[in-house]
Parts: sequence; structure tokens; C-alpha cells
Amino acid sequence: MLQHAQRPSRPAREADTEPSQQAGARPDKQARLGNAAIAGQQGGPSGESALADNEISSWLGDGPQIGGPQTASTDTSQPIRATAVRTGNWGALIGKTDKAQLFSDATLKTEALSVADGTPCEVIRTDDTTKNLLVQVRVGKEKKQGWVKPDLFSVQPDLNVDDEAPGFRDDFIYAQQKGDHSPVEPKGKDTAQGALGDCYFIASMAAVANASPNSIKDAIKYNKAADTYTVRFFEESYGGAAKPVYITVDAFLPTVAGNRNDPAYAGEPGGKLWPAIMEKAYAQWKGGYDAIGKGGYGAQAMAEITGARSQQKSPSSMKVDEVIPYFEAAKKSGMAIYAAVENSRASDAQTPFTGTGNKLSGTVTHSHRWNHIVPGTVSITDKAGKVKGGISDSGREGDKEAKLQGTPLSAGSINYKTNAADLTFKDNMGPGKAEDLELRFKYQGAVNAEKLLVANHAYAFEGVVNGKELQFYNPWGTWQPKPITPQEFLNHFTNISTNKAPAGATTA
Repeated sequence: MLQHAQRPSRPAREADTEPSQQAGARPDKQARLGNAAIAGQQGGPSGESALADNEISSWLGDGPQIGGPQTASTDTSQPIRATAVRTGNWGALIGKTDKAQLFSDATLKTEALSVADGTPCEVIRTDDTTKNLLVQVRVGKEKKQGWVKPDLFSVQPDLNVDDEAPGFRDDFIYAQQKGDHSPVEPKGKDTAQGALGDCYFIASMAAVANASPNSIKDAIKYNKAADTYTVRFFEESYGGAAKPVYITVDAFLPTVAGNRNDPAYAGEPGGKLWPAIMEKAYAQWKGGYDAIGKGGYGAQAMAEITGARSQQKSPSSMKVDEVIPYFEAAKKSGMAIYAAVENSRASDAQTPFTGTGNKLSGTVTHSHRWNHIVPGTVSITDKAGKVKGGISDSGREGDKEAKLQGTPLSAGSINYKTNAADLTFKDNMGPGKAEDLELRFKYQGAVNAEKLLVANHAYAFEGVVNGKELQFYNPWGTWQPKPITPQEFLNHFTNISTNKAPAGATTA
């Protein structure tokens, strides 16, 4: 499973320039590298497989419930409200002022705290007498509770879990993006992934927009009177037919702290926002932003956008001279083309340790500042053969540090953020020299920095360049890869998914 490759910060959406960013973070909005694109596995729709049973939801009536029945307000300054609110519902406090007031009692007589309008919240319970809601909000790195009137609560998809603050959702604010954001001339370059590991979905939107703009235009309809959008997706029924699913959302989007015009997930200030509208609808359908940020299949996402089955192909089955003809033929036939980069790459051996006696320490180095160790992949061996038995790390995905363990050790640790490693050997079980120890690991990040290719990430195909190289689009909207050769494609990509909208491709 490809995990959260986050894009770096930049002042503008410029191609082929590397934004400045500290190691391991997606510079402007994200805090991790990796992109949750699941490639080359069973479970997504393809030529041989249908949607998984747990995705056959809304037509059976048992899909993820985001709230009670929804009605759109005729006041265009207001979001969609719920006619029924239940304990456990996620949403936001959205009114007509800059602040939302929470009270310490259900009768709303004593003010408890004031939060920004648009603050995300979770319903803890309702009061049987007043019908008011007890909600929980995030205030910095604390959870606070207070009572509000039900008409202040708007059902919204729950936000992504904040990796930097375990137990909290992202610290974003829902804010209205005014105007009609319907796709007029949609293009793949309209997309810009934000602080969410859903590259598989963003790249799928870009691929479909590149091949069949009308599929995007037909999927998103603006309801001017209600100031809402109805987004059409498809899911596969047991009989194999694609059944339309209609999701209605408003244009209140999660935005970064201090800038209500900067969407935190899909979208950029001043950019096209149809991708953010479609992403929000997808999140609402699937159970929240956190649900879609855990990874997914491009083959499935494209099928859910177009209603047509996707086909998958493994680059490992291709020869170098087959690559260019394959992409040329797929594009000529009107296919949306999505491709995923390898999950991780093996490092060269390093000899980072120094010291004498039983205690050694060292710092792992990386070839690019975005690169980071994949937890659970570290191995340390003695090239001189004195240390008997292997040494490895105990880390798992998401860990910031872990133990280094093995028969010759009495203690050991590695920090995946600082890259510092420490070893304490049992008596007479250490190496002859510290530099005899070789450390290897798998890493994610820039697996080909020269061509700007990121591991564990999905891309949309754009075209063949000069008849001999492939140009892909990075759904970050920036750090665009340079044209790559067929051999580079085979070296780094692990999955190709193609999809043709039933209406056929357009050249718009």
C-alpha cells in the first residue's frame, strides 16, 4: 500500500522546479512524504475484477452515514444543514459571524469558549429537553466541549487524522469558496493535491480530465438556487452494471490556518476548485477525508468517476521497446491513463557508525532531503564477520522511532526523523571496528531526483515527447517530472491503469 507522499511548499505552481522544504515534509501543506496510491493489487475494478463488496454501498442503502437527511438552505451564505443529527456525527460549526459560541450548559446560559466560525467538531450527545448539541472541538492540542444550538451545526466530512498530533483531526477550518466552481474546460493540470494522502484519487481525476473532459463536466452539476453541487459517481452492482450514485455537497471547504481562501486538501488559492468539490463529494461518499486519505486504487477511482471498468497492466510484463507504442495506442484510443511509482527503493550500504567498546552511534544519510527510512526495513551486518546474527529495527508504519534489536545487542534504537542510530553490544559480541558495520534500508521520497519522481505516488499520463520519452503529471500541481525514458519507466513504475469513458474521449 502506497502511503502519503506529500508535496513540497512553493509560492507558485511552477513545473520542474524543486520547492524548498525540510526533509520529510510536503512543503506547503503536508507533513509527510508518500501518497497512498495502492497499485497492482486485487480489489479495484479491472478487466478481471469488480469493485470490492464493501464498496457496493449506497445502492444497497448500507453505505457510510455522514449524518441524517440533508436539506440545502436557500440562504447562499449557509452550508448544507442536517434535518437530523446523531451522536458521533462529524461536521463544523458554521453561522453568520466570525466566531461560534459554545456554552457550558445545555440551556446555553453560560458561555464556555469561543472558536472560529467553521471549526470542525464531533457531536458527543444531544439534550432531550432543549435538543441542543454537546460538541467536541480542537483548540490547539486540546479537546474542548461545549453546547450549541443544532442550527449552528453543519454536517461535513470528518477531517484527516493529524500525524503530528495523535488523537486529533487536522487543524483546518471550513470556509465557503464563493462562486460557481463547475468545470468549464477541465484539464488534468487543474488538479492540485493538498494535505491528504489521496494521490490515487487526484491523479485519477487528472487522467480522466486529460482524456475525456466531458466526463468531468457531466459529473459535477451546480445548483445555483441552493448554492450546492451534485456530484455523480458510479459503483458496481452485483450484476456488474455501473450504478450512478449522487452526492450533494456545498462549497465550504477545509482551509489552512489563517487563510480562508486556501483549500487545505485539493485546490490552490485562485485555482480551479472543481477538483476540491469532487474530492469533498468523494470523501462524503466514502466516510470522510480520513477514509480516502488512507490509500486507494487508481483503477477503482477512475471507474467510479466514469462508470467504465478500468484495465490494469504491470510494467514488469513489458519490454523496453513495447513501452512507447503501448502509451501511444492507449492515448489514441481515448484512454485515461494512470500510473503508480514503486512503493520504496533499497538504499546502498552505509557505514555510519563510530565509537569504541560496546557503544556505537551514527547518523543515516539520504541522497535527497525528502527521503526517509521505511520503518521495519533497516538491517545491519558486519562485513568483517565478527558480529554474529543479524540486527534489524522493530519499526512499523507511522513510528517516529524504534528499537534496533538482535542477538548481539543489549540495547539499540533508531530515530526515523533525525536518522540517529545507537547500538550497545553485549560483552565480546561487537565488531572489530565500528566502520565494519554496514547499514541498509528501504526508503521513500525522491527515488529519482534527477527526473523528479517520488516513491509511493500516482501520476497521470500526458503524452509521448519527441516520440521517445513519456511525460507524466504530478497531482501535487508542482514538482512536475521531467520526461522519462522507457527504461526509467520500467525501473520505477509498478502499475498502469487505463479507463475509457463510455462517451469516448474528446480533444478539448
